[in-house]
Amino acid sequence: MKNTGLFVFLFSLCLCTTSCVDDEADFTGGGNIDVEMPVDPDPDATIDEKVFDVINLDYPGLENVKTAFEAGDKYTALVKLLDYYRTRVDVINRNVNLFNPTITDADQKTADYALDYKFKVKDFVDKDGTPYSFKGKDGQLINWELEVKDLTDQEFRYQRHRHQWMLPQAKAYAVSKDERYVESWKTVYQDWLKTYPYEDGTKFPPEGGSENDVDYQWKGLQVAERVISQIDIMAYFIQSRNFTPEWLSTFLVAFAKHVECMRLNYYQSGNILLTQAQAVTTAGILMPEFKNAETWANEGSTKMTEQVGVQFNDDGVQIELDPSYHISAISDAYETYLIAEDNNKKNLFSASYLAHLEKPAKFTMDITYPNFSIEDFNDTRSSTWSKSVLQKNFRKYVTMFPNNTDFQYIANGKGTAPGYLMASYPTSGYYVLRSGWKETDAMMILKNNNDPRQSWHCQSDNGTFGLYYNGHNFFPDAGVYAYSGKDRDTYAETQRHNTITVQSKNLLNNARKGTLKLLKDNGTIQTIVTENEGVYENANGPIPLTHRRSVFHDIPNKLFVIVDEAIGESGYNYNTNLSFHLCPGAEIDTYDQNNKYITGRTKFADGGNIVLRTFFDKENYIKEDKVDSKQTNTSPNIGVPGKDDNKDKYLRKGYMATCKPKVNGNLIRFISVIRMGEQNISENIAAEFITNDVLTSLPTQTTVKVTVDGNDYSYTYDLNNN
Repeated sequence: MKNTGLFVFLFSLCLCTTSCVDDEADFTGGGNIDVEMPVDPDPDATIDEKVFDVINLDYPGLENVKTAFEAGDKYTALVKLLDYYRTRVDVINRNVNLFNPTITDADQKTADYALDYKFKVKDFVDKDGTPYSFKGKDGQLINWELEVKDLTDQEFRYQRHRHQWMLPQAKAYAVSKDERYVESWKTVYQDWLKTYPYEDGTKFPPEGGSENDVDYQWKGLQVAERVISQIDIMAYFIQSRNFTPEWLSTFLVAFAKHVECMRLNYYQSGNILLTQAQAVTTAGILMPEFKNAETWANEGSTKMTEQVGVQFNDDGVQIELDPSYHISAISDAYETYLIAEDNNKKNLFSASYLAHLEKPAKFTMDITYPNFSIEDFNDTRSSTWSKSVLQKNFRKYVTMFPNNTDFQYIANGKGTAPGYLMASYPTSGYYVLRSGWKETDAMMILKNNNDPRQSWHCQSDNGTFGLYYNGHNFFPDAGVYAYSGKDRDTYAETQRHNTITVQSKNLLNNARKGTLKLLKDNGTIQTIVTENEGVYENANGPIPLTHRRSVFHDIPNKLFVIVDEAIGESGYNYNTNLSFHLCPGAEIDTYDQNNKYITGRTKFADGGNIVLRTFFDKENYIKEDKVDSKQTNTSPNIGVPGKDDNKDKYLRKGYMATCKPKVNGNLIRFISVIRMGEQNISENIAAEFITNDVLTSLPTQTTVKVTVDGNDYSYTYDLNNN
């Protein structure tokens, strides 16, 4: 290629490349790109002539490609096409930095491990902490069907086909120019394409059930994530001498096949559909040379616009009710919009597209603890959402909604804090009570999901909550252990959450029907009353039990008072359990027979501490159990056990308070008081129901008296007087 052409290419790219979404790849300009063009065909490679069926030879810039093709010289046509891709400047990919490429230590390790067929698959690692080896045996290059003893999570099987090590290899090549990364990528990807061929036009049955375990290599997120990453992979590798014209034809034909497969097999709803639409849109914008690129961009963006309207409930919460998928949905929608904007295709999206994302962004802000961590509700993995990642998202929200001063405060600490301390998302069933917005303040998230869709990522734990105070998460959720197998069932159990169960059994998935009965703030006491008309598992038939949970947040006295009232049918006479799971390091006392309470506490040397005490109703038969339960997804502010640590000190500590009515059908009642402070918190705490009449139905009004250090405090809800 002539030097003048290369100069124009580099100069234009410097003007066009404006930003980068990866933390490690902020654009700074400068650097060199070394372009090598092949002279002769590779005798061991073949051209996939289908490339000329999928590429639009009339696209501006491909005139030389078309001339060579029409002259019957397909190899030269591919050389010209490769030359075009190496020098094109009319497409801006904000995800790629070619001038000053960088790579994180983690990505570098991933790239190097992959050279020896140790492929990164999510966070699954071997006993030595490195990725599992997929190296084949007995003449097999790669064992794509690798099974690991005792590893039953379906995600290990699914996510290996998302090729999460390939983009790190591309970045490693961009930094080092080490051809081993390109050769490894080509060898592995070629083997994968050979092992899992896709017949053009294949349409799979709708998602769900056992069908997901058939041909999953070409379904759902596997295809979508490959498409999104391959666009960036190509940009990083394209300058390599090993990126030959023949390989270009193979890559482009496979890429088109990926996009068309997605178009035939869109999911019906949910986060996967949004990601599929994102991938199709991105392909259409960043790979405009394909014959179907305009169709991809239009169809994908139309679906994204539709999904932004339906992916979120009217209160702004993503329909699967999972905080991690919620945050990702906002990010995916916005990043695709930015790609369109960079490439002068903002018209693909409606004027109201971004506006639909403001409520969802507010929800993210409201459920983020003051130390920038989130709770492990449902299938959320809080360790993924580090402080830096969350802050990065909040900075995006500032750009998206420059007039929203609340986002500016959260993102940058500038201006004034949001002017509210309670937040309610009643359609979805999330509620937030705060004493303030500083790291030393208290914050409770009450989860009482209304889930008519029976979302797969939503757990049956209505009434559970998370509580943060002055640097500590005191009731970390069990989170999600796996996406399949017994462990998933175990850690999703209702009894592993801070809520009511019947005979320690699960709330049924179709009984997540959380409702809001009362929300009130008088300036010093915040009151919320929620209810769930639950049905619980039982070998002899489901057991109905309606659970009402009321929370009073007494800000001046640093108290949370939780009142649980539950009523079954007229013959109800079952053990009813109230579980609490405190953080690792907490202490639990045995049941106090004289005073009828159970106590838990923390004694951290720094930051905040709490005392939790649960009181029984005298009209109930009583028993109690201590509980040690493994916390599966450790939040950043709790700590992760080291290799040689005593793992027991990382177990959540808790108790299960169990009682049943003395008379069949009577009301079950508990009072739990959480007192917050720093060091040496007084445990002089008592509580009782003011109304002690035996009740056979849920009341419209309840009053409890809490005594702390000899001072009496009264808390009342009245559903007839809001």
